[in-house]
Amino acid sequence: MTTPVKYNKPRRINVVSVVLVALLAMAGYATYLYLPLYLTKHEAYRVLEETGSKVAGRAGFYADDGAARDELRLDMQRQIKGLGIDDPNIETWIELEGKQVRLGVVYSTWVEWPFDVVERQESVYELEHTIVVH
Repeated sequence: MTTPVKYNKPRRINVVSVVLVALLAMAGYATYLYLPLYLTKHEAYRVLEETGSKVAGRAGFYADDGAARDELRLDMQRQIKGLGIDDPNIETWIELEGKQVRLGVVYSTWVEWPFDVVERQESVYELEHTIVVH
C-alpha cells in the first residue's frame, strides 16, 4: 500500500504573494495616474455640451455676431482650463455651418511614472460636440 505524502505548509510570504502585492500596487498606481485624465476628459466634454446649449438657445445671434461667438469660445476655453488642463497649446473652436454647430477642444497631458518604469507619455485628447439647431 502507498504511503500518503505530507506536504509542508506554504509560508505566508512567498514569491506568489509578493508578486501579487506588487501587481496590485502597480494597478492601483496606474488607476491613480489615469483615472483623473479620464474624468477630466468627461468634464471637458460636459463644458462643450453646456456651451452648445448656450449656442442653441441663441443660434441666430451667434451666427451673425463673430465677436460674441469668439467671446463664448474664450469663455469655454477658460472653463476647460479651470478643470486643471494646463496645456499652453490648447485649441478650441465653435463652428456654425448651416443648422449644424460643432464645438471642440484639443489638448494634451503628460503622464510620468516614477523611476522611469514606463517612458513619459503624452496623451492627446480631441473632443467634439455636434448639435443641430432649428
